[in-house]
Amino acid sequence: MNRIPLASPRLRHFAIFFTYLLTLVLLVTAASAGFAAPGRSGVDAILLMDSSGSMAKNDPHKLRIPAAKLFMSLLGQDDRVGLISFSDNGYPVLHLTAPGPEQNARILASADQVSSRGVYTNLYAALAKGAEMLDKEGRPGQEKMLVLMSDGKMDVGNTDEDWRLTQQLQGELLNTLRDKHIKVYTIAFTESSDVALLQDVARKSGALFELARTDADLHEVFSDIFETAKSPDMLPIDGGEFTVDASIDEVTIVASKEREDVRIFLQSPDGSKFSSDDAGDKLKWFVSEHFDMITLPAPQAGTWKLLFSGGHNRAYIVTNMTLNHNPQQPSLDAGEDMVLESWLEQDGKLLDKEAVLTNTRFTLKIQGPDGAADIPLYDTGQYGDRKAADGIYSNTLSYEHPGAYRMDIIAEGETFKRQKTVHFEVAAAAPGLKPPAPEPAAAAPEAKPPASPQAPPEGAALPAEPQKPVEQPPVAEPPQLKKASKLGVAVGIFVGVNLLLGLIGFGVWWLLKKRKAKAAEQEQGEDADEI
Repeated sequence: MNRIPLASPRLRHFAIFFTYLLTLVLLVTAASAGFAAPGRSGVDAILLMDSSGSMAKNDPHKLRIPAAKLFMSLLGQDDRVGLISFSDNGYPVLHLTAPGPEQNARILASADQVSSRGVYTNLYAALAKGAEMLDKEGRPGQEKMLVLMSDGKMDVGNTDEDWRLTQQLQGELLNTLRDKHIKVYTIAFTESSDVALLQDVARKSGALFELARTDADLHEVFSDIFETAKSPDMLPIDGGEFTVDASIDEVTIVASKEREDVRIFLQSPDGSKFSSDDAGDKLKWFVSEHFDMITLPAPQAGTWKLLFSGGHNRAYIVTNMTLNHNPQQPSLDAGEDMVLESWLEQDGKLLDKEAVLTNTRFTLKIQGPDGAADIPLYDTGQYGDRKAADGIYSNTLSYEHPGAYRMDIIAEGETFKRQKTVHFEVAAAAPGLKPPAPEPAAAAPEAKPPASPQAPPEGAALPAEPQKPVEQPPVAEPPQLKKASKLGVAVGIFVGVNLLLGLIGFGVWWLLKKRKAKAAEQEQGEDADEI
């Protein structure tokens, strides 16, 4: 009797082919899943701080030092920060270090080592040294960013060399930074800086350019960069007051001062007052000339108030109920329409409970080159909203004038408030193309939240013309919908893989059965011959 070998050549080839096919499917699926819903991870951030002699004139009180410390202090445990001082070359002061109780003092002390004694301003060397540090010390999965601050232009003491290095920076070096996905946030300390160069580097690397006209503006500039890079959850502050709800685990307040001699106090919901004298384990308080930074773990729920503060105050929070939006970092030309979507998440899931959202109002506060505007968001299937009553609020915006914009997205309920702040640039329209004039805002239907009675100024963002619900053009899915779809993707992958394994098993079984039947026929033939 002939026995069928389990590992016959044909069967081995069949199994190898299907194993290869299965591996290929798994690799493609894994790669597709990796690109489907990228998450916002920690950052590896390196500060590139100008230490040329001109900084002694433009920043006589060295206010860039506490402003840098503010940025360092706002970073979280998943982040790392480094510092490079530059003049004729780039000089590492702090290598990439994660914040923590044992490292915080060393991180903050590194900023104190930045001087104003350099002779030249080598912007190329600063960026090259920063990219080199990220190459050697950067961690996979971390967002990589450089923060370059300078009060001057490329200057190495030779006009021809200045031109050559500038061309090399805008060409080879900038292409390398973009290929490595390194974002370069740039700060021009004065208008005499090479503003055009710094703007070009920031825009082409997908980052933000800021102009600090005075040293007193620096802490707000670094706060803007932090908000753009990390997209933290915030509380709206109105008249120095902000409301803390029970879901908030920690709040950090950056309070601006109108004058250097002003002392800031914080008043709790029960009327108690705190100052920097009360700093300790339960209350952290950093004092500088133009701002205070206060951190409150487990804050009491209710209305808090800042006393004797001025300017633009911020309150960053750690909470399980967050506000999100799409797109994350708008990038558009003047006259181009953009659909902005916003929604609430609780524990990472879309919050669409009717009891919560019925009394929640979503609003945009936009500050642009020509003024400010308050614009409502809707969940009615109109104004760019894709589906009514799904918990995602939207409106279609258009920006007529190029320039820097700040957009505060605010969700306000009966017992809570949330805010996200987005900073972005609107580019000028392409030459020869005249952007369409934005149409005036029409009155909203009664069922919708009432729009602000103040008409937006000329050139500011305007809501789209009301229209009947129609099928919307495809736009990017909000991140939380991608999160929700991950389970479906995982189930699909699981079912697909098991189906493929089942097909492989069926194919092997069918071959074995066929070979057995053929062998049986041969045996019967041999037996017949013997008979």
